[in-house]
Amino acid sequence: MIPRHTRLRISLLSTLPVLAVAALTLPPPALAGLLPWSLLPTIALAQGVQACLVFHRLGREPHRT
Repeated sequence: MIPRHTRLRISLLSTLPVLAVAALTLPPPALAGLLPWSLLPTIALAQGVQACLVFHRLGREPHRT
């Protein structure tokens, strides 16, 4: 089983590419009124859910056949 701190690091780092792209590309259209501002927190929330799922899935024991 993967240690807890390693699982936490992997799960948080897996969200960084999406958050970085969203932080760089979404504010200009939102400032122009083309996108709602509520889209940014929604993406952050979705990435938090993804990090939780990755963390828990990495903690599972492998299936033995």
